Amino acid sequence: MEEQVDITVDVDTGGTFTDGFATRGEEMATVKVDTTPHDLTEGFVACLEEIADHFDLSLGEMLEQTSVIRYSTTFGTNSIIQRSGPRLGLIVSSGFERTLYGSEERSTAYDWLLEEGLVSGIAAEVDTKGQVQGSVDEDEVRKAVIELLENGARGLVVAIKGSHQNPTVEDSVRDVVRRDFPRHFLGALPTLVSAGISKSRDDQLRLQTALLSAYIHLGLARHLYKAEEEIRRRGYTKPLLIVHANGAVARVAKSIAVHTYSSGPAAGLVGSRELGRALDVESCLTLDIGGTSTDIGAIDDIMSEVGEPVSIEGLTVDVPLMMTESLGGGGGSIARVENGVIKVGPQSAGASPGPICYGLGAELPTVTDANLLLGFLNPETFLGGRRKLDVEKARKGIKEYISDPLGISEDEAAWQIRKAVDQIIADGLTEYSRTHDLRPTALFAYGGGGPNHVSSVADLLGIQDAYCFPMSPVFSAYGSSRMDVCHLYETAVSIGSDDPAVNLEDITNSMREEAGRDMLGEGFDPAGVSYKIEAGIGLRDDLTKNVFIEIDDGGMITPSSAIEAAQRVFNSAGIAGDGLGSFVWESVRLTAVAATPHAPLSGGRVETEVDALPKDSSTMRKVWNGTGFTDTRVFEFSTLEPGELIIGPAMIDCEFTTIFVSDVREAWVDSTRNVVMKRTSATKREDGND
Repeated sequence: MEEQVDITVDVDTGGTFTDGFATRGEEMATVKVDTTPHDLTEGFVACLEEIADHFDLSLGEMLEQTSVIRYSTTFGTNSIIQRSGPRLGLIVSSGFERTLYGSEERSTAYDWLLEEGLVSGIAAEVDTKGQVQGSVDEDEVRKAVIELLENGARGLVVAIKGSHQNPTVEDSVRDVVRRDFPRHFLGALPTLVSAGISKSRDDQLRLQTALLSAYIHLGLARHLYKAEEEIRRRGYTKPLLIVHANGAVARVAKSIAVHTYSSGPAAGLVGSRELGRALDVESCLTLDIGGTSTDIGAIDDIMSEVGEPVSIEGLTVDVPLMMTESLGGGGGSIARVENGVIKVGPQSAGASPGPICYGLGAELPTVTDANLLLGFLNPETFLGGRRKLDVEKARKGIKEYISDPLGISEDEAAWQIRKAVDQIIADGLTEYSRTHDLRPTALFAYGGGGPNHVSSVADLLGIQDAYCFPMSPVFSAYGSSRMDVCHLYETAVSIGSDDPAVNLEDITNSMREEAGRDMLGEGFDPAGVSYKIEAGIGLRDDLTKNVFIEIDDGGMITPSSAIEAAQRVFNSAGIAGDGLGSFVWESVRLTAVAATPHAPLSGGRVETEVDALPKDSSTMRKVWNGTGFTDTRVFEFSTLEPGELIIGPAMIDCEFTTIFVSDVREAWVDSTRNVVMKRTSATKREDGND
């Protein structure tokens, strides 16, 4: 009897499509279904059903054979963008009700996250030595909570000054709330404490992080537990693993809500870095064009840079996420005319109604409509032929909203839309490279729209090599397939360079014990868990900058040695400090990692002999080149053999995307089915192949 091979499944919910990547041995499945904004769980289950169909199994049969399911969701991001979270109440130390520990008279959190009348102060805080000043008056707490409830609070955050060093005040307040408003009552008030979300010594940063996490917590928990229940009902017995923005996964019960923000782009970066190492590409920019936005990043040694707070909707937060940035130009980004100039995004048509050419009632033109009109998309093969695109509807929308107001043809208007989004992306990548001091030699493209634009963007940037991959259309799902279960634990300290040696075991033992319990709950033997210890070191007089330095878990350590290592990182970023005394060791972080099943995918750098003569094609499509339509060769990706040379301009049609090869590039499929597009000259060829 043939031995059963386990299946691995990864699902990424985007703003427009929900992507799936699955493996059974060396067999790979990539699927796309529509995202269902009214209930993301429906799209999640539909994606699993598509994967099961690929393997000729029922959903129940597939789930029984599945060893791991990892899930990345945009629920948190959507909640923030749509302002759909609950009204939050907040308890702080007295005197900080307006500033929320910031320097402004009125915190920016009041702009959208908090309402007037939903913040109360109590006479307690923690000083710089970790000592409680004041006390928790239970009657004062009860009065504050009742007032917050009467004013409409449906969730509570407790953020007491200095609690990163000593959380007892926050814990005491939470205990009062739980005792007086127990969970079995309908009036129960879900309560988060700031020290449980962040160990930052910046009180404002810690508060805002906890607030944002609370804002998305309830809805996200309902969504994720519903998704887990749906697969359990169908036979899946293992924990659903949730993708975090730090490039790791954890079960639902051990996931902090705000850590899932931007998890899809982080997964793409994980996949890019693995492929970059395999292809010997040392410095590379990444380009992920989805239906709603474009996410950019890099594979380079930038994760060891000085860390600064992340900004989410105008609020700085303490979230351990990989260094990606989001731009406002995706396939569904809406084009418009402002003061005689075409603008694209950040508004998006999303999954519903989507671009005009979907025929679902949209009226405003998008990038996808423009690409269709120009011939960069085949109306008959979109989404593997499952969705036929309406060229004339796209033309009508572009005419009404773009070409008529500007007095130009619909085709020229569509070309200007495409050029605008290419320039947005090129400018974003240029700034990203400048900020991180990168010298990229290649550009990786993924997402449904990345391969269609990568040649044009690489040409604008002057980048020699551009790459697309067999899993590019579902690349974030592929990236999460490379992730392991990881938990972070952090203890606040306050250690200077002149302080005596520190016994790390005294600090890390309790964190190790907690990690062991958590990993046991995940189904892992604690003996097989690997650990990493880091010192979090920041500028004494600037709470916004810090760096984590890996240190040996060998017992005693001299603080000055860790601080000197951090100083070198600060110096490399142009931050000199005023001697070792200007730095402070502010936390110890323990990272626990347990390996999950990974697909045994082939890959790596394999030399491919490229044909001397270009491959021809009998299939042609009229594609706009900036001045008019030209007959352009079209190739089917699945029929290309490794090393067959394609001279641009050309189109390569894939199941879920179309790759455009510009007229200054040549392309080939390498031995592992990656598409390599190399720049050959700055001018069009005169070889008779155009």
